[in-house]
Amino acid sequence: MNPIGLIRQFIQGLTSDTDPRQIGAGIALGFLIGLMPKATLTAQLLIVLLMATRVNIPMALLSVLAVSLANPLLDRLSDPVGYALLTSEALRPLWTKLYNTPLMPWTGFNNTVVPGGLVLGALLLAPVYFAGKRFGVFYNEKFRERVMNSRIVKGLKASWLFDWYFKGAV
Repeated sequence: MNPIGLIRQFIQGLTSDTDPRQIGAGIALGFLIGLMPKATLTAQLLIVLLMATRVNIPMALLSVLAVSLANPLLDRLSDPVGYALLTSEALRPLWTKLYNTPLMPWTGFNNTVVPGGLVLGALLLAPVYFAGKRFGVFYNEKFRERVMNSRIVKGLKASWLFDWYFKGAV
């Protein structure tokens, strides 16, 4: 997709799908994706889940960005949890079976940050969702109209180049 189309969809996402539940779900799913190393099949499957569900994608992307930037600090929590899971004698048969299953090594489950991040994300998913839902109410009351009336959005809507580009692309 082209850069102007991405900007348009991002702004459209900020002004539509603004139900607090959709914003909360987007932030929670973005939080979970942000905890994962992005080069694993686990992260890619979570991104597919993000695209397949009706959540607020711009808020999810902002959440992924914020958590990814804070990830070096969060890895200090998720790494020991993942290490404890991967070195547990009780779970050794499970890890062996997963490693010998096709495609499963690509999920990155043997990287301590992946299972630790999944456990940390699962524990914090509900609180992050409810905090995101509260932020969605706050966003709708305080910022949605500001975004709609901002110079950038108005400029993009009024631009003849923008209209010409999208009429030619359709």
